[in-house]
Amino acid sequence: MEVNFTLDQIKEAASALLAAAAGHSVLAFHGAMGAGKTTFIHALCEVLGVQDSISSPTFSIINQYRAGQGQTVYHMDLYRI
Repeated sequence: MEVNFTLDQIKEAASALLAAAAGHSVLAFHGAMGAGKTTFIHALCEVLGVQDSISSPTFSIINQYRAGQGQTVYHMDLYRI
């Protein structure tokens, strides 16, 4: 799936993706370094109600966040694996 949007539209795009992906528990994002993957994951987490500070897992490889309705969000950077 490819969707184009501006930074001003990122939360709407995140909401639309979550609606389209309902019933799926894994989403994978692929793009060059600096493409905005973490920025988009940040928007997804905000839509899901994550209150934690959201950052790139480049060095930690995996970040875990608690979402608003008790879900757990795992944000992984598998570039080095």
